Amino acid sequence: MIRKLQMFAVFLVFSAGAKSQLNNNGSITIQNNAYVMVMGNLNNSNSGTITNDGKIEVQGNFINTGTYTSTANEDSLLMTGTGIDTLKAGSSVINNLTINKTTNSDSVRLGGTAIINTKLDHLSGGLTTDPILNPSFTLTSPIAAVFNFADSVEIVGSVKRTGWVNGTAYIFNQPNMQVTTNGGTSPTEFTVTMIPQSAGGDPTQNEREVKRKFLFAQTGGSGFTTDIRYPYATSELNTNVASNIVPWELLTTPIAEWNARLTPVTRDTVNHFVMTTGIPDTDLAMEWKLADPKYTFNVTAFLRGAWNNPTGLMRTTLNSNNLLPLTQPYTVAPYNYSGTESVVSIPNPNIVDWVLIDFRMPSSGLATDATASTFVGRKAAFLLNNGTVVDLDGVTPVSYNINKQGSGFIVVRHRNHLAIMSNSLTSNTIGTYANDFSISTNSYKSNTATSEPTVLLAASGAGSTLYGMWPGDVNSNGSITTADITPVNIAIAGASSTNTNVYKVQDTNLDTNVTSADVSITNTSISAFAASSSSRNIGKGNVLISQVPGEIK
Repeated sequence: MIRKLQMFAVFLVFSAGAKSQLNNNGSITIQNNAYVMVMGNLNNSNSGTITNDGKIEVQGNFINTGTYTSTANEDSLLMTGTGIDTLKAGSSVINNLTINKTTNSDSVRLGGTAIINTKLDHLSGGLTTDPILNPSFTLTSPIAAVFNFADSVEIVGSVKRTGWVNGTAYIFNQPNMQVTTNGGTSPTEFTVTMIPQSAGGDPTQNEREVKRKFLFAQTGGSGFTTDIRYPYATSELNTNVASNIVPWELLTTPIAEWNARLTPVTRDTVNHFVMTTGIPDTDLAMEWKLADPKYTFNVTAFLRGAWNNPTGLMRTTLNSNNLLPLTQPYTVAPYNYSGTESVVSIPNPNIVDWVLIDFRMPSSGLATDATASTFVGRKAAFLLNNGTVVDLDGVTPVSYNINKQGSGFIVVRHRNHLAIMSNSLTSNTIGTYANDFSISTNSYKSNTATSEPTVLLAASGAGSTLYGMWPGDVNSNGSITTADITPVNIAIAGASSTNTNVYKVQDTNLDTNVTSADVSITNTSISAFAASSSSRNIGKGNVLISQVPGEIK
């Protein structure tokens, strides 16, 4: 038994081979300015007392189940050396902790909650609270404690700051893991659990994501909002683009799904963090992650009205006659789309017209509930003559931000054709959805419908089975009836100058002119439907309607 060992300004090494250990079940006093190195494990047993007013450097485990104290609260504990070592502080407080392992691949793992009162210097090596196996372990410090981090090091797991007050940004697991609360009644403690990919930090569900998991908890407080910086490593980005990533929270009701916080967001791609402000205190209980909300939609669709049978392509006469508007045309009812999509000039001679692309995600997951109110993103885009939907550059597939992740439905809408909707498309981790509407089975069909949601296009060759959108919805009410012929006839009865070389919804075949040909093609839709069905009780009587939920006006 070591009864009492006083250590002054001396350098002592306890070593017997690669890893030795000092076992204390007596009393050790390390006086001010004294420095002790243990080239192995230091075990302070239940009956042991260490009074440290100097510095202890341990190159192995530091296990304290006894008493560790400091007369003037000036003790320092340095964890150095190689390998994976354990720091178990017990119920004692360590005032100054330095983690300076030989390399960043060497690490220190907490064996329980550790209280660091004055300063943490994390200079080299890993430091983990062991969050996967021991989620209750925390590294706990008052907000007055100073946290210093070298480049490329961070604490894995749970960090708690006590004595919390509003209005100041406090550091947790690394310099860019910062939290500020404002307003309401501030909490007394705040805990951040940050688990990177290297430590198993895979966010819940198999979705597109930066592989880093964030959890937040607070003690007390109400009605406050929180500003948070979320750090990440570039190696964790996967298919996500750093300049576009945003925070997401996992809402659990009515179903478990990730919801994006698209605004307000600040990104720092140099220091690798994303910041958002004003998070309600009630949302802190959710799991959080980072992910790119921009998804790509690979969509193929044909307009029957613009179909040019001899060429096997849609006509581009509106484009070649310079009639296509440079700003998206879906601001009017019933679309009421406020998007600002515009171009300086039409970017591709093969563009047929503008279309509106929705992605809908009803909470029920059912196609019957995929109304316009359930859209999670939409954009006006260009339709090429081969059926490809492209973005404003006229070449690449359309892409835009969505604010929820999960399976959903693509909807294609056009000014004078019936809208179509895909069947449910499964969520994926690479940020793409695809649907080819020219295949009849790829369009959603209501169980009560007696006709197909798309119409067979006139064959451009033997065996052609391409399908397109029904033409003739001139009044944009989701159905095609004789009421759609009336505005065409009214236009025809007007001055010829107002019906020639124009961009109008009455021009159902998109040839730039409003003529009897547009009446004919609308009548063809009505008669084709009538011929295909003897019983047409699908909610609107004996008329052809869009099978996209909520499209009927």
